[in-house]
Formats: sequence, C-alpha cells, structure tokens
Amino acid sequence: MAAAAALELDWHAIEVGAAAHLKKTITREDIEAFAALSGDYNPLHVDREFARRTTFQKPVAHGMLLGSFVSTMIGMQLPGAGALWTRQAFRWLAPVFAGDTIAIELRVTHKSEGASTLTLAVEAVNQDGKRVMDGEGAVRLLERPEKKRERPLSERIAFVTGAGRGIGRAVAEELAREGAAVAVNYRRDRDAAQTVADAIRERGGRALPVEADITDRRAIEEAFARVEREWERPIDVLVNNAAAPFTPKAFSELDWQEVEDLLAVQVRGAFYCAQRALPGMLAEKSGVIVNIGSILTTAVPPAQWTAFVTAKAALAGWTRALAAEYGPQGIRVNLVSPATTGTDSIGGLPERLRKVQAMQTPLRRLAEAEDVAKAVVFLCSGAAGFLTGVDLPVSGGISL
Repeated sequence: MAAAAALELDWHAIEVGAAAHLKKTITREDIEAFAALSGDYNPLHVDREFARRTTFQKPVAHGMLLGSFVSTMIGMQLPGAGALWTRQAFRWLAPVFAGDTIAIELRVTHKSEGASTLTLAVEAVNQDGKRVMDGEGAVRLLERPEKKRERPLSERIAFVTGAGRGIGRAVAEELAREGAAVAVNYRRDRDAAQTVADAIRERGGRALPVEADITDRRAIEEAFARVEREWERPIDVLVNNAAAPFTPKAFSELDWQEVEDLLAVQVRGAFYCAQRALPGMLAEKSGVIVNIGSILTTAVPPAQWTAFVTAKAALAGWTRALAAEYGPQGIRVNLVSPATTGTDSIGGLPERLRKVQAMQTPLRRLAEAEDVAKAVVFLCSGAAGFLTGVDLPVSGGISL
C-alpha cells in the first residue's frame, strides 16, 4: 500500500486555534506491533493471563502507543511535512484497551514566528467520551532550503554595453552562442553594432542593435523598453562593458573633468543600466550583472593612468556593494578584471611594449577579447550560481 502524503501547510497561515483530528480503533495487532518495535513486552500489555489477574482484567495498550499517534498527526497534519516534535508532557488518565476507538485532537495554543515553533494542546477521548490522555507538546517546523533553479542562458535576455567592438563584441557573440538573446548596445557606430548583430543572426542566434548613450538615463530607459518589447520579457543579464576613450597623462597635468568623463561611463553608465534592469530581475528573483574592471586596480598600475584606475576602482567597489545588497533577492553581481587585452583600445601601444608585457605574464601572451568573454559568460551561467561579489582576474597569471 502506498504511503499517504504529508500535508504541507503554509506556516504563515497557521493560526492559534488551528486544530487537527484523528480517530483510531486500537487492535491487538497494534499493541503487539508496538511491543515488537519498542521492545516493551511488559505482560500487562501483551499477556492476557497476567492482565486478567490485575484490576484491569485485560491487556492495556501502551501509553506511548497513543503518543505515537500524536507524532503521526504532527508530521502528517499539523503542521505537517518538515515538523519536528521537540517536547511533550502527557498525562494518561484512563486505560485504553484493544477494541477502544480513540479520538485525538491537537490544537495550537501558541505560535512563535521567530523560532518557527508551535505549542500544541493534546486531548484524547474514548468511544464513551471519557478523556484517556491530555497534555501539550512543542513542535518546530524545520527550514527546508530550496535550491532555486538557475535559468539557463538560452532563456535569458542580455544587454551588453559598448558591444560594437573589442571585448563587448566578443561577450555579445559568446552569450549568443550559449543561446541568450543579446541587445548589442552602441553609442555612435551603428554599422559596427549591426555587423555584430548580423553575425549572431547568421549563426542562428538572436540579436538586436540598440543605440543608447549609457550616461543618459532617458536614453537607457528607451533602449531597455525597446529590448523588452522585442522579446516580451525583462532583461535579466547586464554586462557593463562600455568604456570612454582614455589618454595616459601625468597627474600634475590631469584635469578633474577628465576623471569625471571616465567615471561617467564606467560608474554612472553602469549605475543607470543597473537601476533600469533591477526591477525586472527582482520580480523574477533572478538576474546577473557582470562589470568589466581592470587588473590594474589590484596590480601595480603604470604611471600616468590615475584617471583610468580611479574609475575602475570605483566600479569594483560598486560591484561589491550591489552584490551584498541584492544577493538575498537572487541577483548575482560580479566583476571581470582583464589584463592588457589585444583589442583596438591598445592600438597606440608600441609593439615593443606589448611584447614586454606578454613576457611578464606567466602564460607569455596578452589576453584576447575571447578570453575575457568566456569568463563573463561563465559568470552569467548556472555554473557560477554560487558566485557573487567576486573579482575574476583574466590576467594570464600576471596578478599572482
């Protein structure tokens, strides 16, 4: 015979006064089975001749046999699945014999929300209405942590800023290979973004070029709304990759506006994008934000890179703050910090200097955009489902 399923009551719906009931006719088989299970072969319970010589005249059911029915009610009815009986105090008021029909009632007399415990009053009466047992017990409902299914990338909508070239392009293409629908954000170069989107579509992926200056909150609102109309669901993967042009300059010659220009893209742009993406992520209790930082925030930075390092360091701190704040809501926020990467952004770097940097790296080469993209996609995937607030260096070992 299949076992009956335990009730799974909503803890918050259980109120003082809630009750459960059980009626059971006690049989000789019940008494013998309990004796075999407990090892309690007291002849008062199992030996008819012995019991006949007592004032009871016939075998008496074990008191804890009735208690076992209370346990049944706790685990199967009130509060049901996941309940743990932690304390009991019973009084046995009259004997119970084989053939008696016992009605047991549990009633909630106290509820502790903080401790997830219930105090239950217990009363059992026989077929004549005579009380045979009463008392109380305490029950705790155990927390049952549920592992939330991480939505696969094939079911996600990604928004990648600055995705027309370099690392952004590689990230967009890699996300699309994993099945994500990708919004290819750009600020000015529509042709580059269209090329990326076309390449993704030619491989059977989903892509949409989306113009937006990420430092403009209104432009971000319009871009996100367009993407959500296109795919009819909220964006739940955000990759903050866009970066402003940068020229190394001695600190003594540096103007604060140059620092602000980098902060506007690296931090304010990421800030606006995240604020727009978060409501949809919170509604689903699922979402991923990955920011593109730099190894220079933890390694020794080169001279004259103050503005760049300042902006990337601010982004790193912001990443950790968001990870701590939104982790409880199922949203993961991480940072990928590349070393010097072979993209258009280092086009002005002398070949000799590139070779020197490569030789200083244990893997003896510079990073490629695809190296960074694969790290980003890993952090966006279910394989990184327990990673948040991390700074993943894609540095070939230069940060050892």
